[in-house]
Amino acid sequence: MLCQSHIAATFLVGITIPSVVLASDIQPQSRMAIVRGLTAEYATLKIPLPRGKKGLLLNANGQVDQEGLKREITQNGTAVQPNVLVQITQVEFQDKEIIFEINGGSKHKSKWYDHIEVGIGNNTQPINQQATATPTGSSISLIFPQKLQDMTVEEIKNSLSPVLDFDPTSPMHTVTRPIPLQFREAVQAKKAAVGMDQDTVLAAMGQPQRKVRETKDGVEQEDWIYGSPPFKVTFVTFEEDQVVNVKEYEGGIGGEVQPSSEQDPR
Repeated sequence: MLCQSHIAATFLVGITIPSVVLASDIQPQSRMAIVRGLTAEYATLKIPLPRGKKGLLLNANGQVDQEGLKREITQNGTAVQPNVLVQITQVEFQDKEIIFEINGGSKHKSKWYDHIEVGIGNNTQPINQQATATPTGSSISLIFPQKLQDMTVEEIKNSLSPVLDFDPTSPMHTVTRPIPLQFREAVQAKKAAVGMDQDTVLAAMGQPQRKVRETKDGVEQEDWIYGSPPFKVTFVTFEEDQVVNVKEYEGGIGGEVQPSSEQDPR
């Protein structure tokens, strides 16, 4: 039978409204517009993000806490390198700051069913017995001098511009020659496609998190890997300087990945 105390605790957590959210002066409709406009939004990272719970601190005037950033990277390491495509996966409002979770954040998260146990009497055990995946993301705290006021998504993007580049066309300027017509739509969508060269992939997706080189049937290939489980992972396979295969995997429970799409001309 289900442990009722665990279920009750779960529902209480679910309906509690943090007081820090109500303490700000930002209107509910503005808060909702910001969450809808920025959650799942992609951007190119300009500076490294640290591991650990604190993340990166950015004042609304555009100043990065460089000393704090250096200290966090020294103590906890780097979560995400610059010139990499990242995703905002959660937006949290505090009294005088907005916290943007990047690539899933750096905190261990539990599901509602993690608090439910089954069994008889004192012999109970959690329903979910899978190990929690190690967080690989980070966070950006945008700090304001006073309580949060109404603002637009574009105003927030402008405040985040010292750290994140939301402009989908800006990577094109890093290529020394024009983007071929057949790839312009893919570059705008920040996707790789079969037939692209490495410069075009860099324009579309930025630097990969990892590169793996191997030989298959006498042909040397190099995989550029974007993302980490449990989030979407993309493998871009090159032969010489040309993309010959693109595979995307959606994150599964416990960090496993399942194929979601595949492009292969052969």
